[in-house]
Amino acid sequence: MAFAIEPTSICNLRCPECPTGANLLKRPRGIIDLEQYSKTLKQLSSHLMYLNLYIQGEPMMHPQFGKIVQEAHQFNLYTSTSTNGHFLTPVIAKQIVVGKLTRLIFSVDGTNQKSYSTYRIGGDFERVKKGIEYVIKAKSDLRTSYPIVIMQFLVFKHNEHELPAIKQLAKTLKVDKLEIKTAQLNDFGTMQPPQNKKLSRYADAIGTTLKHKTHNRCWRQWHSATITWDGQFAPCCYDKDAEHAFGNTRDSTINTLWFGKKSIDFKKSIFLDRSAITMCKNCPEGRTLF
Repeated sequence: MAFAIEPTSICNLRCPECPTGANLLKRPRGIIDLEQYSKTLKQLSSHLMYLNLYIQGEPMMHPQFGKIVQEAHQFNLYTSTSTNGHFLTPVIAKQIVVGKLTRLIFSVDGTNQKSYSTYRIGGDFERVKKGIEYVIKAKSDLRTSYPIVIMQFLVFKHNEHELPAIKQLAKTLKVDKLEIKTAQLNDFGTMQPPQNKKLSRYADAIGTTLKHKTHNRCWRQWHSATITWDGQFAPCCYDKDAEHAFGNTRDSTINTLWFGKKSIDFKKSIFLDRSAITMCKNCPEGRTLF
């Protein structure tokens, strides 16, 4: 089983295709309480194998992110998180490495300040590179291969010409892997999909229609879910505001919510007509890598 637990819904950047960055997230902002986090992990531990430590927000804005990683490792979990890299210091980098984080994704959607900040509004390109360097050095100093450091590049119209340069940057920074990812576009956003159709998840030039037909199924609903910082048990990461939440883990056990009426009814609605669920209209059931 795989779960995502949200350390915080707060972020320092203003990415226009993100409800947090665009300041459109309807649910409250905050950070997860460590005691509640521990209780959640204990409930999941007998079935959980994979833990994503992010949903919305910048996870490393949680002041005790190192402890969050360390506690997850005590349950022998494969752990992953995604960061914009602005809060990595040598101290935090060491905490993450010592805490045995398995996979660390850095969002780097440009090869210079201008292209990077076109989407990562308010971001500092040089600061992100430094963050990557801190983690690579900590891994070297501690003689470990983990976390696997991934540089992730979201492709838009403004940066698609930078693919050769981002590949070179990945080599220069000595990351373990470069992932070229199709960008999710929203009706409130301002970004344009790439002109190269192979680099877009959309069939049209403005990013409104997915290439692939929506089928009345979703494998994620039978092996994973998400829990927000304040305990809302939501069906997946596309439920940004936890509008389809099955309940709250502060009030009920995860087992009760997983097999509860709201959960079962939601799964039935996918079998009946998944296209009627707004959040599912923009979900390709996985991502395409190039």
